[in-house]
Amino acid sequence: MKRLIFLLLGIGVSFGCLAVLTRNTDFEELKQAFVNADYSTIPAMLALLLAFYWLKAIRWKWLLAPVQTFTTRELFAPVMAGFAVNNMVPAHLGEFVRVFFVRQRYGVPVGTALSTVVLERIFDVLAILALFGIGVVYSGGMPAAYQNTVQVILALAVCGVVAVVAYLIWTEKFIQFTEWCFSFLPFIPKFLTVGVIDLLRRGAEGLMSLKNAKSIVLISLNSIVQWLINGLIAWIALRSFQIEVTPAAGLIVTGVTAAGVTIPSTPGYFGVIQLCFSIALQIQETPPDPTLVLGASVYYQLTMYIPVTILGMYYLNQAGFSLRKLQDAAANKGEMAQSQSN
Repeated sequence: MKRLIFLLLGIGVSFGCLAVLTRNTDFEELKQAFVNADYSTIPAMLALLLAFYWLKAIRWKWLLAPVQTFTTRELFAPVMAGFAVNNMVPAHLGEFVRVFFVRQRYGVPVGTALSTVVLERIFDVLAILALFGIGVVYSGGMPAAYQNTVQVILALAVCGVVAVVAYLIWTEKFIQFTEWCFSFLPFIPKFLTVGVIDLLRRGAEGLMSLKNAKSIVLISLNSIVQWLINGLIAWIALRSFQIEVTPAAGLIVTGVTAAGVTIPSTPGYFGVIQLCFSIALQIQETPPDPTLVLGASVYYQLTMYIPVTILGMYYLNQAGFSLRKLQDAAANKGEMAQSQSN
């Protein structure tokens, strides 16, 4: 029932986003935008996409190194499998599929794998917020109506970076401070506060395994390069539709999109990504044609969605895992926790 409710909510969000975007869209103009698009950029986008996920596998290898030694190739398969499942199954279950994959294939304890996945998300947040701030600073002039809003967002981004750095350096004190803050917010559901603290503690377990500052610096740099590449892919997609923007716009799109895909939506985040592109480009001094932006967002999404899904499903099939088995195991966290103790 929970899965059904989440799926229906996601469908509603995606259709709502698409309805907002297409209510004033001239579909003949949109068709012409696709006809005139520069598809010679596909090889470059695919090469960058491969580098993006290969760097994710490298980072995961470093995070798991204190527990078990892997090659990047060995971890590339579960990374791709997890993102493929996210493209096909709601509720972001791909991360748990990735954990189940390495548990079944390599015997990595579930708790260990989960702690590294949580730690990845923390490094991702740090990198995305930092790059979003850089993108805003270097985006040039913007409409006066958006200046105050963007300044607030930038201030929040800076606060986010400071918070993540504090978590990385003073982990236990940060968790205690977070618990103290939640004690003054009784209106927040208990399950949510407990879930946040649990995630922070899991991340702390993974952080303690890194043991040295050099590892943290390398993983931070890896994360920044990952999201620089993602921003570059977005920028290439925009330029493919003759949208004249600087690479800074790609960083802004990446930041807004990263926030947008955290809300419930259909697998693959259709509709949400399109709305994020539209919102991100409204802060340009001269906002581009929304029809071209819509076309570029679809081009960006399909260029990422199709190869990731095909490659991830190939690795799942090669490993002998069915999508149903992985989905059920990932959704049943209790089963995964039990498998850890066995």
